[in-house]
Amino acid sequence: MQDLNRTFDNYDLPLLRVIANRWDFDLATSDKASAATRLAGAMRTAERVQDVWSRLDDDQRRALQTVLGSGGKMPGPMFERLFGKVRMMGSDRLEREQPYLQPTSLAEALYYRGLIAFGLNSSAKGNPQPFAYVPTDLLPLLPTKQTGYDLSEPPAPAPIEAAPQPEPGHVRIADTALVDDMATFLAYCQSNSVLPSDSGGLLTLPAEVQQQLKAQFLGLASSARIALLLALSADLNLCAVQEGAWRPLPTARQWLEQRRAEQVRILAEAWQRSTTYNELLYLPGLKVEISAGWPNDPLLARQVLCDSLDDVPLNQWWSVDDLIDTIKEVEPDFQRPNGDYDSWYLREATPTGSTPGQYLRGFDTWDRVEGAQLRFILVGVMNTLGLIDSAEQGRVCRLTAYGRALIGATGWPQAPGDQPALTLSADGMARVPRAASRYDRVQLARFADWVESGDPFVYRISPNSLARAGNQHVSASHVASFLQRISHDAVPAPLMRLVETWAQSGTQPATLERLIVLRTPSAEVLTTIQEMPALRRFLAATLGPTAVAVRAERWPELLTALQAQGIAVDSDLDVDPASDR
Repeated sequence: MQDLNRTFDNYDLPLLRVIANRWDFDLATSDKASAATRLAGAMRTAERVQDVWSRLDDDQRRALQTVLGSGGKMPGPMFERLFGKVRMMGSDRLEREQPYLQPTSLAEALYYRGLIAFGLNSSAKGNPQPFAYVPTDLLPLLPTKQTGYDLSEPPAPAPIEAAPQPEPGHVRIADTALVDDMATFLAYCQSNSVLPSDSGGLLTLPAEVQQQLKAQFLGLASSARIALLLALSADLNLCAVQEGAWRPLPTARQWLEQRRAEQVRILAEAWQRSTTYNELLYLPGLKVEISAGWPNDPLLARQVLCDSLDDVPLNQWWSVDDLIDTIKEVEPDFQRPNGDYDSWYLREATPTGSTPGQYLRGFDTWDRVEGAQLRFILVGVMNTLGLIDSAEQGRVCRLTAYGRALIGATGWPQAPGDQPALTLSADGMARVPRAASRYDRVQLARFADWVESGDPFVYRISPNSLARAGNQHVSASHVASFLQRISHDAVPAPLMRLVETWAQSGTQPATLERLIVLRTPSAEVLTTIQEMPALRRFLAATLGPTAVAVRAERWPELLTALQAQGIAVDSDLDVDPASDR
């Protein structure tokens, strides 16, 4: 921001004369520098400021009050959107068209009176950003508290509770399944080698991992849901990169051992403050180019939305459109504080391989970007977190008990009574009710194979799953004590024998292999063959008085050697030994 003198240093003499005329001041000089100094001095008198203020109409005063309410400075794009453009003209065109006589916008009316000027700021990225300002030495002189003028703001939209919605159809009740999905995700990362990638600040999982999670473990989970699990696991220090993979940390146990209601609270509050997860990147129909990092601060959208939820009825359905329209009317620039709707690289999403969609720029795209983002948070993310019920294809919503707690309207729900136990079968099947301990389920997944998700979650304890656990340094004693704890010392006997057998054999499995056997007509013939160096080198263990094992890969050579020693051989093997010579 600059004072009048520095502002007028950049103006041509004809523009200075226009402003002087609007202030009833005769410059009486043709020297630009002298004219700028004299005009600035004349405008710094309280009487002239009072006179010019009195000649403004209500809309012009309201516009000036709006800029003053922003500290005397406002981003140029926002100012232009609110108050219109200024037709900047050279000296000849200014004298010819005289735009100050019939201004086409509030901005022009203020600009050609010298009450508003424009400058450039450098942004954090080094790009010049235009802004509108009131010269600093005019600020204390403007009679902004003067009464007698209608300076009130336009009436605010009616509160949402003024029009409660009737009971809707097609209700999508929010649940708390995200805590189950988080436990499943932690168990998956515990047993698989997964390494997220970081591109443009976006933490993401490889496509094949996402596909496996969707197809086998998380049901019909969307990419946005998986991204939320990944982001929250990072934000809460549940996981981190260890030994080249994304693994659960010891701190995950604290979250896993909490009751469901507390786990919901922890996830919801972590989402509310997360900068790792960004809803803008997952909007249907929108593609964000994030090669240089994403353009927005994801906290701002959640903040304005949660603040706006203070005005909705706590126990009734309300219109999503009404809420979004209210935000658009009252605080449209919530995530673009500089009012710039042109510099973000957002495109319409198109099918892979087709022509890229057009860029979405200008305030006219607000509903397709900001509006769509707010709607996605409400009926997508907040429903996923158990905070909001939605209905009528997302047109109406209702806060749940958890949602009311998140905005501070009520306390957080308390956890119910005892958690149900896991059940074990003699065939190694383990069934985990959805309401059972998430910690116990993740522990079980360390040495059991996943079978299916649902209520209950089903796992199978098998020799192979125990061998895998041994490779991850899970001991047989740990498995046995865990099974005894969750079954209250009632582990089925066959299952306990399976664990005991694994403890005796360790991680080395028994082997099953094909065997080639040489049988002789008598024990004497076998002894003769075993004593001949030319034949003995092809033999393995003796199987009986007339049978000996043959090294599988060398039987063609043995057959040739036996024939060379005059020993007749009857073989049912298909391979021609001559082909291996």
